[in-house]
Amino acid sequence: MTGLLLVLNIVFSAIALIVGYALGIWTMTCRHRRQSSTGPEAPAVERQKNIERERTLMVTERLRDLAAVVANDVGQHSSKMGEITEGLKTLDTTDVEATGAGLVNALSKIVVANQALQERLARAEEQIAAQAREIHQHESEARTDSLTGLANRRAFDDELRRRCSEAERNGTALSLLIMDIDYFKKFNDTHGHQAGDEVLRSVGCKLKEVCREMDLPCRYGGEEFAVVMPATPVEDAKIGAERVRKAVESMTTRFEGKQLKVTTSIGVAQFVNADDTTRLVRRADDALYASKAAGRNSGYWHDGQQSHPIGVRQHMILPKCTKDRPAALTLESLPNRTKFADELRRRIAEAVRTEQPIAVLVAELDGYQAIRNRFDTDTAYAALDAVATLIRHSLREMDLVARLSESRFAVILPGNTLGTADAVVFRLANALKQSPLQYDNQLIDLELVTGKSELRMSDSVEMLVGRAEADLHEQFSGGAADPEESLTAG
Repeated sequence: MTGLLLVLNIVFSAIALIVGYALGIWTMTCRHRRQSSTGPEAPAVERQKNIERERTLMVTERLRDLAAVVANDVGQHSSKMGEITEGLKTLDTTDVEATGAGLVNALSKIVVANQALQERLARAEEQIAAQAREIHQHESEARTDSLTGLANRRAFDDELRRRCSEAERNGTALSLLIMDIDYFKKFNDTHGHQAGDEVLRSVGCKLKEVCREMDLPCRYGGEEFAVVMPATPVEDAKIGAERVRKAVESMTTRFEGKQLKVTTSIGVAQFVNADDTTRLVRRADDALYASKAAGRNSGYWHDGQQSHPIGVRQHMILPKCTKDRPAALTLESLPNRTKFADELRRRIAEAVRTEQPIAVLVAELDGYQAIRNRFDTDTAYAALDAVATLIRHSLREMDLVARLSESRFAVILPGNTLGTADAVVFRLANALKQSPLQYDNQLIDLELVTGKSELRMSDSVEMLVGRAEADLHEQFSGGAADPEESLTAG
């Protein structure tokens, strides 16, 4: 009987554990739904959530029914044991032969009842194990990106939060790597989304291959990936980042007879005590933008104040320009002032309708005239084109850069206020600082002087741009560097 009670305790403990676990998953799903209800969701995402909720409820109902069946079986067994016990009490102990026969009969009934209960408990244990496997699979699917097989954004958020708490509590190192496949939208437009999906799968496999066992590679979203690197100081993380970059660069993805190649830009940051998860991600993201601004297929790391290249600083080498080989490529594709005004007018109307902020930057290359005086017009024009390329690479796809005059640019930043536009200005300045031009063994350090403005009620295009240009003029008159000081001999 002691063995039987032990089995019963184990079975009921298992049932209670799994039912509680299933209810926990259901609770988290409901909480996630409440947290996500404030923003619009794609129908496919909502359908998937409904499927997850239905699966969780189904598992919970099955386990609840199973618990009721086991409880009923145990109750019937207890009743039989009670009947046998009452029968034993009625035995005439003075009749040895009758007592012996009664004991044998009672023992036989106990054996049969125990055997029947054990069979039912064995079936229940099999069902419990099956449900546990289903719950485990459900949890695994909920934390895994279906395309790449990597941990998904939910798993990334949980792991990073846990590792940040651990690093703060124990004083251990923690680094974060964020990477982005270069020009992926253009890649999809050229080769198709199925080819893009195949490349994403290949990058996911490559990350699993080159990352350490302790690291957690994740699909952060779209063409972005992240790697949580516990017990890793930034110097080691930089080595790992370069290993990842080179691995992706050397990778070839075969799809429908094509041999596809991509590169990646990487940002790295190490956790410091002033960080939380949001700030750590933002610093790694700033380093990622610096990598893009430096020409992509590169890595940068963030020291808490600014981003630095991983490895030797790369110079943008200007080609010698001739009439047969014009230098400007980006400049010629930029909208002029008229087209910029038309687009800004449309964006303003959209921002007013959706009640979203919008900011405008006006930036001028300080020292442009000095470059023309020191070299020649074609070289200065090539330098201006390199700056335009850096600006474009430092922006989001929704942003727009235009050319207002010979050395003056304008940028539309939808969804930005003056405060968030400061981060863009810093990113542009840092990108130029980290990527000086090289021409005939001479370095040309570049600097953008920037003015900014934010949309106000009843603003026209002229008013919004006018305030940004007035702010630019104030920056120049407030002590901007002399153009001649922007040139340094290499």
